[in-house]
Amino acid sequence: MNNYRQIAQKYLFSPVTLSFLIPVILMTAYFAGRGMTPFGSSTILTVDLGQQYLDYFIQFKHTLLSDPSAFFYSFSSGIGGDMVGEWSYYLMSPFNLLFLLASTKTMPIWSLVVTVLKIGLAGFSMALLIKKMNWLSGYWILIFAINYPLSAWFIANDLNLLWLDTAAIFPLLILSLERLLAHHGSGAFLAMLVATIITNYYIAWMVGLFLFLYVPFRLLDSQNKNRLKIIFTLVKSGLLSILLTAWLWLPTYAQLKMGKTTHNSTWLFKFDNNPLLLFLKLMPGSFDFDQMQTGQANFLVAPLILIALWAFFASKKVLLREKLMAGLILVILILATTFAPLILLFHGGQYPVWYPARFSFLISFFLIVLAAKGFQPTWQPGLLARTFYLVAVLALTIWGSSQLLKVSYLDKNALLGFLCGYLLTILILIVLDDDKQVKMLLLLIVTTGYLIFNAGKTLNNLSYLTKATYEAGVTRLTAVSKAATQHDNSWYRISQGLSRTNNDSFSANFKAGSHFSSLLPATTGKFYQNIGQIEGDSKISYVNGTTITDSLLAFKYFIKTTGHLNTSAAYLKQSNRPDYDQQKTVASGKNWALKENPTALSLAYAASNQALTTPLSLRYPLVNQANLLANLAGQSKQQLLYREPFRVLKTENLTTTADLTGGTIQKVNKDQKAVLTLAYTPTTNDSYYLNIGGAINLDSVDLRLNGELLTQSSSYDHTVALNLNTNKQGQTQILTITLNAGADSRYLDDFAIYYFDQQAVNQDLAKLKQHSLTIKKANSRKISGTIVTTADQPLIMTSIPAASGWQAKVDGKVVKTKTVLQGLIAIPTSPGKHRLTLSYTPPLLVPGLFLSILTALLIAAAASFKKNRRETLRRG
Repeated sequence: MNNYRQIAQKYLFSPVTLSFLIPVILMTAYFAGRGMTPFGSSTILTVDLGQQYLDYFIQFKHTLLSDPSAFFYSFSSGIGGDMVGEWSYYLMSPFNLLFLLASTKTMPIWSLVVTVLKIGLAGFSMALLIKKMNWLSGYWILIFAINYPLSAWFIANDLNLLWLDTAAIFPLLILSLERLLAHHGSGAFLAMLVATIITNYYIAWMVGLFLFLYVPFRLLDSQNKNRLKIIFTLVKSGLLSILLTAWLWLPTYAQLKMGKTTHNSTWLFKFDNNPLLLFLKLMPGSFDFDQMQTGQANFLVAPLILIALWAFFASKKVLLREKLMAGLILVILILATTFAPLILLFHGGQYPVWYPARFSFLISFFLIVLAAKGFQPTWQPGLLARTFYLVAVLALTIWGSSQLLKVSYLDKNALLGFLCGYLLTILILIVLDDDKQVKMLLLLIVTTGYLIFNAGKTLNNLSYLTKATYEAGVTRLTAVSKAATQHDNSWYRISQGLSRTNNDSFSANFKAGSHFSSLLPATTGKFYQNIGQIEGDSKISYVNGTTITDSLLAFKYFIKTTGHLNTSAAYLKQSNRPDYDQQKTVASGKNWALKENPTALSLAYAASNQALTTPLSLRYPLVNQANLLANLAGQSKQQLLYREPFRVLKTENLTTTADLTGGTIQKVNKDQKAVLTLAYTPTTNDSYYLNIGGAINLDSVDLRLNGELLTQSSSYDHTVALNLNTNKQGQTQILTITLNAGADSRYLDDFAIYYFDQQAVNQDLAKLKQHSLTIKKANSRKISGTIVTTADQPLIMTSIPAASGWQAKVDGKVVKTKTVLQGLIAIPTSPGKHRLTLSYTPPLLVPGLFLSILTALLIAAAASFKKNRRETLRRG
């Protein structure tokens, strides 16, 4: 029995183990209290975790268990895209292996499990660092260590699972660095650097910048000898870690060059936010939805940490130069949350889109390190320290109370919690000097209480997806995908009128046209703009398809919403496509029907060379569609698009210009809604489209056709075309535009109604369909088959996005590809029957693999040489 107690005391109840368990238990208890599945009807899904990451986790499982080629490329990424870069950013966490145990339905449960485990790992690694460095001992380690996993950054970013790993193992990286500085070898440091880069290159960049500050700070310690040798070892380890991970970051860099880095940020010497407001971030719960978009840094830790900083800076055992360097590091890190050049530096030259100051866990970490290094269980703040903290706390409380109506996240409870937390901590430190055990216990209680109070207030400021709402989407889409596969196992894409997220194709495993990714290629976004689809904020959405785009891009099926969608499923309807009403239904289920597009083309088909010179209109996507189809069919002068005039029936509370197209409508009385009523009468049974220019802001605006609300995304700044009606010849249509509260006026940029000559469109598509690619073999990165080209259709046209990683072989010979409409791959051939092979290799993957393998071999050879040399010397 005594042995069991000793084992429990040494391992289960050790400060290091408890630093893992306590954050896990506390966060699990909070999530259970909020009724998050499996504890209730809510989920942990919110913002990007529910709209983006969860679908990636399902794709992770699909890739590992079903289709390894999807690690390199996926046609579920928009209409196709590189995946190595996306894995590098989203999916390289070892914790993701737990998702192999999940089903699509239980994925929110496993997301909760992974979240609390990562938070627990951060506590464990922080405690291990403090213990191994002998900064503190006993349960004092626990009191300081739990500040890291329960700091404001981890709580505010618990939804950003992809960033947590690198931050969680960061203390282990510092521990391995400290071992190197103590001449205990560099192997652990190299391993931790590699793990840091692999888990998330983006956060690794921020960690690397911190190391440039931290290493000089530690080298100022008088105990460090042979500084030049240490610096050489550090540089060598850094270079080796970069080379060992080149297989991952080099292709990622190639993707960034095609996407994110094409957006230039202006480097100006200015403050992007008010530095004074950073003081309010010391208040519990100082985070909400507004802060998530454009707020200040999250770095809150418990009062004990900030108070114990005094012990570090006042300590006579710490050299003055160390104190100065520590102060400089804190100043730089804090300035980097508000000063534009440093913000850009720490975020890789790009302003973060939402989630500002993504590196601020480094501030919390460094505060904890300094506090742990300076604090002693017997330490008491002196008179000057007591006066300073009491005045500062009271001043901040009073100032905070004056900001209650100005700052959204601040309330009286937060101020009271802040005041009580600091006053109690100061009181315990001053009064309880003799009884160290009681002092330690009370500080643990106050620290834990303060941190969980912050966690609760912070997370209560966010809203979460209900289990019913999540399942309403995934169950329908999974059923659609299964039904489509059972009906047709050929190669095709599915267009969506019913959608949960822009990454549905990952979670339901089908080829779609929408995607949400920070690594979205700029060329793909531009192509979507050119054909009138939604593009913006790292997203593309194929929700404004036409017969032309659907057919040319191999969208053989369309998911149509049917019946009445209840509250939990109402958000699923994403587009208006009456042109599918009369098409064949091949499968159906609850609130959905899978409609067939009879004119859809294959992934590749024979077309005219005229396609290579298709003119491009920057403002008129319907013109681009008509031009592309006509040129593909070899009829460049064919007219397919016509304009239908509309007339003004009535205006309510509006002033208008004489010509509405390109004019402005403006409210007379801004406090009331305003309505513009238009009418048009289709002269054919073709599909009619409303052209909406990029300058028309649809926020707070309703569009209705014959009284029915039209579904149209507003997240774009370019022209789109909304499908209005089909088969309505001679029937007058009433279109109303309502300006609600918040919309005082609107500029009707390129506002007009158009229609395609559907008979001519069908004839052109039928011509292109005559010589389609017969696919023999296909996976996510390689497609092969046979195709016949003719004298007037010698060009093999594909619906694959143009990218440098694609290689085309015709009859076994590599052929240089062309690009059509700045977006799609085409391959010139001579007339005849051909064997076509299209394969994708991520750019720079092969050089990266070569560098990584060569480096690993050289390290192994050097280690073997050293071992043999030691053995030889020992024998001698």
